[in-house]
Amino acid sequence: MSKPRLKLFQRLEVSDPLKLQPRDITLLRDVGEFRFMNTPQILALHQGGERNLLRRLSSLFQHGYLDRPLKQTSAKLSSSHMVYALGRKGAELLSKDAKEREGIYRRVKEVERTLPLMAHSLMISQFRVCLTLAAKTHGVKITRFTQGYDLKEMLRDVHGENPSLVPDAFFTLEDKGDVINFFLEADRGTMTAERFVNKLKIYWSWRDDERLKKKLRLARFRVLTIAPSERRSDSLRNAGKGGDPRGEGSLMFLFASETEYSLATAKKILEPIWKSPKDDTPHTILE
Repeated sequence: MSKPRLKLFQRLEVSDPLKLQPRDITLLRDVGEFRFMNTPQILALHQGGERNLLRRLSSLFQHGYLDRPLKQTSAKLSSSHMVYALGRKGAELLSKDAKEREGIYRRVKEVERTLPLMAHSLMISQFRVCLTLAAKTHGVKITRFTQGYDLKEMLRDVHGENPSLVPDAFFTLEDKGDVINFFLEADRGTMTAERFVNKLKIYWSWRDDERLKKKLRLARFRVLTIAPSERRSDSLRNAGKGGDPRGEGSLMFLFASETEYSLATAKKILEPIWKSPKDDTPHTILE
């Protein structure tokens, strides 16, 4: 590992306090909620000149409000993208409650300890950023988005200390007065087909789980699965026919490849790029 690369992760001695702007607070809150974000994702969400934003990110890192996880250097991530997480001073700023503050910081650190989880978290962040941008384009409102530890805690209230399934995320959209709920599965290509189908069977059983529906305010929901390639997405989709008792495939389960959307084409995430095990017809998640 080269010294110039390492220097990117070393904080300099800073004596002058950083005067935080409202934009800084919003940026810190986004990084805290997303767990991990790379520079293109942050730039896509925040308006302003790229050079100025990158300089501000650097200042927030140097003053301890943001972290640059060192482990990203050995993860299989783009070397041209810097990954940021919330720093301790950032956690202190976002929450005055000591327990909540430590919880925010701990959740980030827990993911950082395992490199594959960092890549997995960035995959979820990519989806969420694109969804946020697409919602603005299509006039759709995201009323909630929960993931990780927070979602697990919600499920514990219903299914006990060790829920049989913890989705990667749960979110709700409002479109023209219609409220639609979604669970998200972000597949990195490591799960067996058998284990994946068992997950879908649990989701199917949740349709009749009145306690869960009351806790999450579910009227109806769909399960979205994103995969790193079209081939992997199709493989999971075919396996997904076993997710419902009839074995015919259900429109409740929708699949898409990450290659179908990007930060530059974020609006496509709400367009007909999704397919179900039931048919080969492209669907939109707003149907």
